[in-house]
Formats: sequence, C-alpha cells, structure tokens
Amino acid sequence: MNETINTMLTRRSIRSFEDKQVNEADIEQIVEAGLYAPSGMNCQTPIIIAITDKKTRNAKIMGKENCDPFYGAPFVLLVIAEKSPLSVYDGSCVIENMMNAAHSLGLGSCWIHRAKEEIESDWGKSLLKKLGINNECVGIGHVAVGYVKGEYPDVKPRKSNRYYRI
Repeated sequence: MNETINTMLTRRSIRSFEDKQVNEADIEQIVEAGLYAPSGMNCQTPIIIAITDKKTRNAKIMGKENCDPFYGAPFVLLVIAEKSPLSVYDGSCVIENMMNAAHSLGLGSCWIHRAKEEIESDWGKSLLKKLGINNECVGIGHVAVGYVKGEYPDVKPRKSNRYYRI
C-alpha cells in the first residue's frame, strides 16, 4: 500500500502522552505540513501557534481550573484563521495535514475542539494581541502532539453505508 495512504488509514487519536519533549526537527516538519495544506483560492489564511508552555494552556474554557485539556501532550498547535467564509474549512485541512505528519513521524496526535471559544474569550484576544496578530480571527482547533504513552489504538471497523456512487 502507498505510504501516504497507509498513514491516513492507520492514524488514530491519542489521549495519553509521555512526558517527553518532541524533537524540534519533527515539530518543524509537522508545522510545514500544516502550512502546505490546501486553502480556498490559495488565500493561506490559517495561522499556527505552537504552545509548549503549560501555563499558557487554557482549561477555563472547559469550566475547569486545574486540568490539562491536552492529555499531557508536551506540544500543542493552536490553529486559527482570518475570518472568512472558508476559515473553518481551510483550518481543518491544516489540522488534518499536521496530524498525518505527526503520525508519519511516529508521534501521536489528537484534535481538540475548543479553540473557537478560546479565541473569542478575553484571554484569546489578549494572546493574539501579544503575538501581534491584528486581523479578526476564528479559532479552528488544537492539535495535541507527543509520544504515545501505552499501546497504540487498534483500527476500528468502518461503518457501512458511507459511500455511494451514481
């Protein structure tokens, strides 16, 4: 089987990570894969924010103060996009590319949904201002990345009736 297709078919969401930093060269490759994701009319509006500082992680969006919403991952990639009708689609492509890239490098990943609320919050607006991001942006999602702790999940059978041809 083609290596790229095999990567897409075998990647699984990981929710338990080792307390071990990810190699910088791997991070750069994952981010580059995200930056090369397709975007509507090649506008390239998604932005990737790498977060390694655990204090910066925001669990308040979940209504919890002292928890790690990223399953102990040492590295989190926050994907936002300049507001447009294509923001969510383009940002989703970035996330998918980065998760497949992580898997191809022997790393685990998980897409975490809370970026929209996070970026709309005062905390999120302050973060963007601090980074010098002045355009109106929407939060798309986070990608937790790290070395898999424990067994890699098995591939679950696919549901039927999900493919039709006319």
